[in-house]
Amino acid sequence: MEAADWASLSDEQLLERRISALGLRLEGTALEPLIKQLYDELSGKGLVFHPPCHIGDEWFVPIGIPAIFIPFFLVHDRLRSLERTMMLEVEGETPEWFMKLMRHEAAHAYSYAYQLQRKKKWQRCFGHTSREETPSTYRPRPFSRSYVVHLEDWYAQSHPDEDFAETFAVWLTPGLDWRKDYAGWPALRKLELRLSEC
Repeated sequence: MEAADWASLSDEQLLERRISALGLRLEGTALEPLIKQLYDELSGKGLVFHPPCHIGDEWFVPIGIPAIFIPFFLVHDRLRSLERTMMLEVEGETPEWFMKLMRHEAAHAYSYAYQLQRKKKWQRCFGHTSREETPSTYRPRPFSRSYVVHLEDWYAQSHPDEDFAETFAVWLTPGLDWRKDYAGWPALRKLELRLSEC
């Protein structure tokens, strides 16, 4: 099914369609250059693995799979409009927000690709991930300097995997002087950890 076939449907009609039947692709969309930007940022840091990107129902990296899934609603203006109507926001809608999320998800992909969470040095730095998956609720400490601040709600504090992902995302962000921004913070030690040292 081509976008022309469903883009003019009402919200109710569109909600009846299966995502897989919409014929969505990342290629040729406004997201493609942003994915390339992520790959350029990774290469610029000397990292050769570029996580493959796919369309999914939300932002995620499947447990154990080094691939990034980007929400389907970001692929087309009509789907963004529907998402905004249903959820009151479109997570990752602006290029800046999209890239913040991509850097975060790339960290999870790297963690799985190289099994970083099993390395002793990684565990000493970020903690053990043998606990449950990231909890849906957690009690952040807004003034803690043991964690970087990247995504909203002090997300790095929710789980060791998220601590790593947020730290990696800050480290990867072009033009960010994280050594200056985090000078004197215990989180700086995490930012200075090299992937090759894990």
